[in-house]
Amino acid sequence: MAEHIREYSGGIEMAVVCSDLSLLENINALLSETGVIGIRGENGVVHYIIDGRNNRTRASAAVTALVSGNAKSNLDEDFFDACLKSVFKEFGLDMSLIGTAVLFDAVKTIYLSGAKIPVNMKTVYMSAAKTYKMTFSQIERDVRYAVKNSSYSGMRSRFILQSLVTRTGRRLKFGAEGP
Repeated sequence: MAEHIREYSGGIEMAVVCSDLSLLENINALLSETGVIGIRGENGVVHYIIDGRNNRTRASAAVTALVSGNAKSNLDEDFFDACLKSVFKEFGLDMSLIGTAVLFDAVKTIYLSGAKIPVNMKTVYMSAAKTYKMTFSQIERDVRYAVKNSSYSGMRSRFILQSLVTRTGRRLKFGAEGP
């Protein structure tokens, strides 16, 4: 599968090629939402994909912002979120569930901060309870429900958290396929 974007007048051509449908869907959704995606290549060069399918004025403004250096600096975070969502979809975690959102926030925090995976999930649940303004037991129940309805069914939440962090690291390092 390939998502191919071409601008003939400016001589710009970009393509996203992958065999992971969920990654391609995430990229398409992110493009529709933000209008632009930046992907850092091997040499540290950022390659931009700009969505001009529905709103050429918005696409033109994005190009102008990129050329003038006024573009948002959250493109790396957007790419990280797309990769993380792809991993969650891969394992059947429903992104609409609060328990999945708790795991998503935990993986993102652990991966981006370089923190170690907690010995038990109590600290994750306590932090999430404050964030979501829920009780510890509600958070714990919601995570169990999300896990039960995924391909991780029957596994312990700490193991799942560790697996998600590891898989996300591989996805970021090796691209859509991962080792």
